[in-house]
Amino acid sequence: MVRTGPRAARIAAAGVALALMTTLAGPAAAAPGRADAGKLTVYVSATDGDDGNSGGRKDPFRTITAARDALAGRTSAEARGTVYIRGGGYVLDDTVRLTGPENSWVTYAAYRDEKVTVTGSHELPAEGWRRLTDLSAGTLAEPRYSSHTRLATPESREGVWVYDLGAAGIDPGTLYKNGFNWVQQPFAPELVVGGAAQTLAEYPNGNACSTTGTDCHLWGTGDKWDAETPRDLMNVDLEGRFGPERDWNFSGTTPRAQFEDKKQLLEDPGQRDTWSPQEMRRMTPSVFTVGGRALDGDRYRRWAPEAEPVVDDLGTRGLGDYTDVPVQLDPRWVEDIDNTEDETEGWLSGYFGNNYANDMVRILSWSGDRLYTKYPSMYIPQDAWTKVKVLNVLSELDTAGEYYIDRYDDNDVLYYKPEGGTVEGEVTTLQTFDKNFFLLDGTEGVTLRGLAMTGSLVSGVQLLDAVGTLIDGVDISNVSMDAIRIGRTTDTITTMPDYETVQGGHDNVVRNSYLHDLGGGGVLLGGGDRATLERGDNIAHHNEITRFSKLATYTPAGYLYGVGNSFEYNYVHDAPHMAVQIMGNDMRVNHNHFYDVVKNAGDQGVVYAGRDFTYLGNEVAYNHFEKIGGTNDALYLDDGASGVRFHHNVVDGAHSGVNFNSGHSNTANDNVFIGVKHAGHGGIYHRKGEKSLPLDNSWVLLSRFDSFLDVREGEKYSATPEHVAAWHRHYTGGKSKYADGKPITYPEITRWYVPRVTATGVDCRAADYSTTGTNGCGRATVWDDANSVWAPSRVEIDHAVVVGDTGFVETTATFTGPTSVYNLSRWSDKVNTHAVMATSVAETGLNPDTLKFSRSGRVAEAYGTKWVDEWNRSVSTKGIGRP
Repeated sequence: MVRTGPRAARIAAAGVALALMTTLAGPAAAAPGRADAGKLTVYVSATDGDDGNSGGRKDPFRTITAARDALAGRTSAEARGTVYIRGGGYVLDDTVRLTGPENSWVTYAAYRDEKVTVTGSHELPAEGWRRLTDLSAGTLAEPRYSSHTRLATPESREGVWVYDLGAAGIDPGTLYKNGFNWVQQPFAPELVVGGAAQTLAEYPNGNACSTTGTDCHLWGTGDKWDAETPRDLMNVDLEGRFGPERDWNFSGTTPRAQFEDKKQLLEDPGQRDTWSPQEMRRMTPSVFTVGGRALDGDRYRRWAPEAEPVVDDLGTRGLGDYTDVPVQLDPRWVEDIDNTEDETEGWLSGYFGNNYANDMVRILSWSGDRLYTKYPSMYIPQDAWTKVKVLNVLSELDTAGEYYIDRYDDNDVLYYKPEGGTVEGEVTTLQTFDKNFFLLDGTEGVTLRGLAMTGSLVSGVQLLDAVGTLIDGVDISNVSMDAIRIGRTTDTITTMPDYETVQGGHDNVVRNSYLHDLGGGGVLLGGGDRATLERGDNIAHHNEITRFSKLATYTPAGYLYGVGNSFEYNYVHDAPHMAVQIMGNDMRVNHNHFYDVVKNAGDQGVVYAGRDFTYLGNEVAYNHFEKIGGTNDALYLDDGASGVRFHHNVVDGAHSGVNFNSGHSNTANDNVFIGVKHAGHGGIYHRKGEKSLPLDNSWVLLSRFDSFLDVREGEKYSATPEHVAAWHRHYTGGKSKYADGKPITYPEITRWYVPRVTATGVDCRAADYSTTGTNGCGRATVWDDANSVWAPSRVEIDHAVVVGDTGFVETTATFTGPTSVYNLSRWSDKVNTHAVMATSVAETGLNPDTLKFSRSGRVAEAYGTKWVDEWNRSVSTKGIGRP
């Protein structure tokens, strides 16, 4: 493989770039490293190229960056450049950066379908591998091999190979704390053998368990997963260490409770801001009592040294009534570890405080029957949620495909147990590259075609303010974050009102590509301006995206952020978490096949959106949802998410089809549900009694509502009158259309409101509420007005074809003074209407292979042949995935 090095210099300003473009466009003498004047096609070859060549087909450059520089400033929309890359491997020491007009209008393509692999991975030459059992006693006595004795039996040493990374000058990388709501860091270096990522030494082994399968993880009680578990790790004194459970969200004793949305009722405004990540990392870590498999044979004692941690400073306390609860309990690192006996860098990774949010904590030590950790989890660690693996422990290197890197005291030795007992004949690489392969910043008209990219600890391709990019037929694998990111997210969490994507550009396309074996997600489609509702029109279509979200949660195959982006005709399969997340407006998630996803997490949907009344105009249509794991949904609109049209989908094998949790203007019409527990479920916010105002997560919901639909002078999040008017025009004018031509209209949007005390304009609180109140907080305005954002309106669930069980199950709430029953049907006459209930698929007339209906089945009888013909025109299994 050949290394592609960094550019010698960058043009910093667009004006300078344009000036150079003008200068270089004219005749110039050929020179080493510069293509001939007027020649806009250059070649790169890893095998016989030289960066001193002219770049011609017979005298190609050696590196991609040299080809880029040869064309810099010389291309335009009328005169495109082309870089043909000959077959071979190109190892990057730095990102290939394409910036501004000077690097625009160029295609980077594999030459005549030759196999081109761009990688950040270091190849580990075969001569560097040695069998552990072949090393002499003198070699094993060297300090760098001091950890080998932790493989204490002949059986554990058999078949293990070692590689001295330090002697080869290869960076062993670092393991960082990562997880839900934490600022992402590069993930652990991955060993790749024969193109497949291997497994960091773990216990228990395996990843084939279903959501409730107990063999692949250590568990607490399993109560929140509906799993019968061996109670391997049980938390110690949760109430004494974190305060009573009823107040955990607001006590300030967890990192999640230190985000601003949980702190808005504090008297001191200066205490309402989110803590820094550094402050939160010092908060109370987990302490476990071991049992079950962890206790069996004193197994837990293999994972860390014996010590009771020392705490020097208890630090900041909790909030309000919990000022006496210590929330900074950061133990010292254990000193004087005997590396020949004790593990030095073990981690627990998995679910600690919720079944949808993974996390990592460092194993610090053990003492008696206690296992101590360092670093907190984002939520209170609870026995009901605990479901974790032990990672990066050499003594657990007991299964083919596992590896471990000993970084202690700069030993930097890699241990590996290969399939078949040998590495001979295998191509092995270690990925420690923590940069993008390609970064397009302010470019226009760039194409990446036919390239394979593998081996990065961050995202593969990053686009910032790029326009008209085409990423076509690429193969991206073994990156620890996302394969492709169009735009970037702000440095906050998704639950915050100010979370958004920026620099998304517009009219960028990812198509015909294979994105697989990803620690994070597939394609982030940012773009568009939510304030003005200007579209991004970034598209991912005809791709195959599989085995993603291996290292993270909330990293789907498709992120749709901003306005007017599309995820269509993709085949998405085999993943532990969600497939698509919508955070914005006028998005399309159409004609996809989702198969065997959400296999591990809970409280999730294949397509998910949450906590926003203003996510309007989104369409999820013509999709095939098949084999959805756990108790999860095909579509989950969480915590008031609104404005989604779900139609002409087939859901086959799921807990439920749709979950409408208290949003507005959500419709699920003309869908087929096969083998589901129920076609859907959902409810209203007012489930905790009349004095529960404001609703759950109200500050976030209100802030986001105010950001686009309400003008309140002096508020941190407030729309301008111009933006409100633009939203009203956009969503009542009917100019924007869904895929089937139906207008996107919400006539009720002009009458939506947040209930407030009339005299003061302050949001309604429990003290203001009364059944017959006239201050703006009474039942008539807050609950009974179908156009209030506090009460679901224009919710439709009809024309459902249900095979095997029940229709939509409504959550109801009963209140007094006077007595009333509240459910979705109260505001809509299109809930649980016109359903076809069948005992078999054949009875409906649906062909499960083609997803077409017969004109003579039960559905045709109930809905008519015109409905059937429309379905058959729109829904198909053809054209999905890569060509």
